[in-house]
Amino acid sequence: MQSLLRRCASLVLVGLFALPLATAAETRAWIPHGITLPDEHEIMLEQQIGSSTHILQILVETDPLPLFDEWQAALIAGGYEVDDSMLFDGRLLFSGIGVETGQIVVQQFEVAEFMIQIDATFAAE
Repeated sequence: MQSLLRRCASLVLVGLFALPLATAAETRAWIPHGITLPDEHEIMLEQQIGSSTHILQILVETDPLPLFDEWQAALIAGGYEVDDSMLFDGRLLFSGIGVETGQIVVQQFEVAEFMIQIDATFAAE
């Protein structure tokens, strides 16, 4: 975890600090319904860019790749279009219901460090 924090030093310089989150109960309204996060995680980045783009990056110790099936099913059940052609690269793409583009990305940093990123750009109103 320390090596990840060192790699994220530039984030600290712009005032973005990692904050612990105790449970997944604090869901964000912009994240599609049914997308659940592991209970134990640490927020690396949570940002809104302009009025239409949201990004959430969290750090987990357990490999989240098995969650892709659950996330894909939740997106499809929610009426989103899902593109799983990038799963080989740890990315699940989605769009629909006001979302122009969205993705869930899983990336491994170290043996027991994984990052989950969820981002979405919403259509202009």
